[in-house]
Amino acid sequence: MWKVMVADDEMYIREAIKKIISWQDMDCQLKRVVSDGKELIDEMETEHPDIIITDIRMPQIDGLEVCKYVSQYCPEAEIIILSAYSDFSYARTAMRYGACEYILKTEILEELPKAIEKAVKRLEKQKEEILKDSFDSTGEIDSKDLYQRMVRYVELNYRKTITLADIAESLHANQSYLSRLYKSCSGTNLFDDILKRRIDKSKECLLAANWKVHEVADYVGFEDAGYFSRVFKKHTGMSPKEFRNAKETKE
Repeated sequence: MWKVMVADDEMYIREAIKKIISWQDMDCQLKRVVSDGKELIDEMETEHPDIIITDIRMPQIDGLEVCKYVSQYCPEAEIIILSAYSDFSYARTAMRYGACEYILKTEILEELPKAIEKAVKRLEKQKEEILKDSFDSTGEIDSKDLYQRMVRYVELNYRKTITLADIAESLHANQSYLSRLYKSCSGTNLFDDILKRRIDKSKECLLAANWKVHEVADYVGFEDAGYFSRVFKKHTGMSPKEFRNAKETKE
């Protein structure tokens, strides 16, 4: 089933989205419904949704920033924008970042199911293209070579701030295709793999070196130590300090 995440700062919209869509009938699973863009992006790094429904105006991080993040890190996902404003400049910017649909909240009951259906069809088409490539012997050889080059790039650069655009430029390939290819070959999302490598390396640093948490965070590619601690705890069940202390206690 296709995974869906929603962000909107208005409670009645969040509740409406939960109730007006027969998610299972549309081959979808509603994973998270949150109230702002920052929480959405934080949760995306764990859930890796296929469809993102986001309000255009929200506190902290707005819908356009969400679109920008998705276009850089998971361009294979489909975005549906919600807005209380019929403003073409918003719609144009959202579409430039690859949004699937732009829906006015006054039309949500009628238009959102149609938009989700459109997003699902686009996702299914992506899946078919990947399967088609896998049956093309020449394309399969090229794809395997490209995938190996991606793996090598990640191994060399995962401690840096990496965007899909950086990888695409280095390998002279299409961003969206690279993201789909990596997931098809490895079974995991590209940036989920990068995150796992960073967490694994941070564990080594916490146990082998007497570094402060912010030094470990910086070394493995996190610009913010607080964010690093939250991500580390989400993946290990412990804060970096608790992880280090637990090891020392066992010894």
